[in-house]
Amino acid sequence: MNRFLQIFAAGAVVAGSLASCTYAGGDIGDPLTRKFHWFSYVAGDDLRKSCAASGPDRYRVVYNGVYGEQLRMYDLDAVRRLLVVHVTRPGNASTVVLSDPLAPWTADEARVQLDAATYERLVASFAAAGMFDPPPVGLEMESNGYFWTAAYCRQGQFGFTAWKYPSDAFSRLTFKGVLLPLDPTGVPVAEAGPVPFDPLRADERRKGAVGDFTLKVGRDGLVR
Repeated sequence: MNRFLQIFAAGAVVAGSLASCTYAGGDIGDPLTRKFHWFSYVAGDDLRKSCAASGPDRYRVVYNGVYGEQLRMYDLDAVRRLLVVHVTRPGNASTVVLSDPLAPWTADEARVQLDAATYERLVASFAAAGMFDPPPVGLEMESNGYFWTAAYCRQGQFGFTAWKYPSDAFSRLTFKGVLLPLDPTGVPVAEAGPVPFDPLRADERRKGAVGDFTLKVGRDGLVR
C-alpha cells in the first residue's frame, strides 16, 4: 500500500506539471483528469473552442475553497438545461483500497435537470453578479485561498471572469443564493475566511514540495 501511495504521489507531481494540457471534455471529477487538465478546464478552453453564434450557451462556474480542501465545479448546458455538479473533499490516503485506489480523491457528482424558470433565474443571477461585465484584468488568485471563476459561451461570445476573497465583489456575489441550493451533493460549502499561516506548509512550499499555483485574469481569459 505504501508503495502504491508513493507511485501515486509521484504521478500526481508529474500530472500537476501537465495541468495545462487542453481539456476537451471528460470526467473532471476523476482525480487524474483533474491533475492533467485543471487549468484548461477552469479557463474554459473547450467552451472557447466550440463557441459560435449558432451554438448553445454554456456556463462553467468553479469555486476554489483552498485547492486541497474543496473544489466545486458547475457546468450548465443551455440546450438540455442540465447542471452537472462535481464537489471534492479532502483526500484521505488512509481510506485507499486496491479495488478503487483513487476513490478518496474522486469528486462527488450530481446531475440536475432545471425547468425553464429556474434556468432563467440562474442565468439572471450570473448577470447580476457581473459575470458578463468586463473582467478584472490582473486579478491574481492563489490556490491556497478562496475564489470563484466563470467561463462561458453566451450568444456566441466567449468570456472569463473571477471573484477573489476578500473583496467587495466576492461578498456581493448573488448567484450563490441561486446556484448552491440546486446542488444536491450534500457537501457543505467551505466558507471563505483568512487562511491560517502554516509554517510546515510554508517550508514545503519553499522546497517546492507543495504544488501551489496562482491564476491570473487576462483581457481575453485566464493567463497561465
